[in-house]
Amino acid sequence: MTRHSRSRTAAAVAATAFLATATPLIGAATASATPAGGCQTATVQYRLVDSDGKPVDADWTSQGGFHQWSSAPGTVEVRLAPGQKVGEGCKYPVSLAEYTTEGPNWYTSGLQTLVDHATVYLTAADLPGADEAKQTWQKLSVKAPDCYGQIDLYGDDVIYDGGSGEGHGPAPYQPDNVVTPYHLIAAWNGGDKSCSPEQPNSPTPPPS
Repeated sequence: MTRHSRSRTAAAVAATAFLATATPLIGAATASATPAGGCQTATVQYRLVDSDGKPVDADWTSQGGFHQWSSAPGTVEVRLAPGQKVGEGCKYPVSLAEYTTEGPNWYTSGLQTLVDHATVYLTAADLPGADEAKQTWQKLSVKAPDCYGQIDLYGDDVIYDGGSGEGHGPAPYQPDNVVTPYHLIAAWNGGDKSCSPEQPNSPTPPPS
C-alpha cells in the first residue's frame, strides 16, 4: 500500500519554498552545504541496495520532487552527483527516518511516532571519480517496519520527532497538515497490521 502523495507533495513544496533560506536542502535532491559560507548547493543522488550492496530496481537517481517507493527500503546509498565542484570543508546532510503510524497510507497515518533515524554528511569524498566501480558510498538504514509505518529520505539533519530544542522539529501529522520532514526526497507508507494490539473483550460477568 502506498501513500497518496499529491497533497503531501504540494504541501512539502510550499514548506520548502518558505524555509529555503533556513534549511539545508532546497528542492528534492539539491543540497545546501553546512556551513553555508563559501559553499555552493550540490545535487544528491540515491539508490536502494540489497544486503550484498547490489542496486535494487533503478540505479542512481537525483529525481526531483517527491518520489514514492513501492516497497519499504532496506538500505539507501547516497552520494553527490558527478560533475560538481565541492569546496573544502563543505558537507551536505541527508537523513532517513522511520515512524510507526495508525494506517497504511498518508491519509490514514494519524499519529506518527519516530522509531529510528540516521544521518550522513556528504563531502567531496562522495563525488564519483574516474574509477567509480572501486568507490564505496555512504549508506543509510533504519529498523525494518513490522506494522503500519512511514519511512522518509530527506535533505537535512533535523530529527522530526516532535521534540523541542535545537536539532528537533515537529513530527508529521496528516490531520493537522504537518508535512514533515521538510525537503522530502523519497518516502514509503505501508504495512498490514496495527502497531497497537487490540485489547481482548472483557468477559461478561455472570448474573448475580
